[in-house]
Amino acid sequence: MIKWVRIVTIIVALAFLGAGVFVLDAAIELNLAYRAYKHRDMDQAMRHARRANYSSRNDTKIIKSALKLEYTIAIKLGHPEKAMDYLGQAIQHDSSCGLCYLQRGDIEYKWKNYAAALDDFINGFENTGPLKPEVKAYYYARQGLSHLELGETEKAQEDSQNALQSDPESPLAFFLLSKVKAKLGDLEGAYGNASKAYRLGQKKTGFFSSPEGDLWLRYYGDTMIRYKSAQR
Repeated sequence: MIKWVRIVTIIVALAFLGAGVFVLDAAIELNLAYRAYKHRDMDQAMRHARRANYSSRNDTKIIKSALKLEYTIAIKLGHPEKAMDYLGQAIQHDSSCGLCYLQRGDIEYKWKNYAAALDDFINGFENTGPLKPEVKAYYYARQGLSHLELGETEKAQEDSQNALQSDPESPLAFFLLSKVKAKLGDLEGAYGNASKAYRLGQKKTGFFSSPEGDLWLRYYGDTMIRYKSAQR
């Protein structure tokens, strides 16, 4: 009997030791992933993040951190489908991850899945903790643009005000407000807000250099032409 107890004790001790080794390995891999990411070695960062995930032994904190890093890398490498998958896994492990919903909603918006984007934005704002003002404004503007695409102008206008309250210097929020004014038939208001957005966008590094930024430049140009034509 004593012999069997000793055997069982040894097995349990080894199990705990093994678990400790796995957790330690996962933590080391995650640190290596962050270090590689900091040095812009995305392939190496992704490799270590995956190892951290696999060796986590269901350590939720490590899994969430690894998945969020994998999402960030996937976005930087231009793989939104993979980024969506990582966010979905992160939400499965923590349904209260508000930022995960917001980030997934942003991808849905870019894919023109506006109803799905709104579901994620709503869940995101309900679950997220404090956000930086510019980040909060960005997602409010995205939510408003989604409402606008679905014909919900009043909700879009409310989102534009929330976005500007969070960040009065947000070009995206002013572009949203411009589109709301255009929907309401206020061409002067549409042009005025588009002009404000254009000036702010010029001050913001990289705002107009992206494909979406080019679309906003075209929108500004079209709005200006329509406004000037109406004044003749």
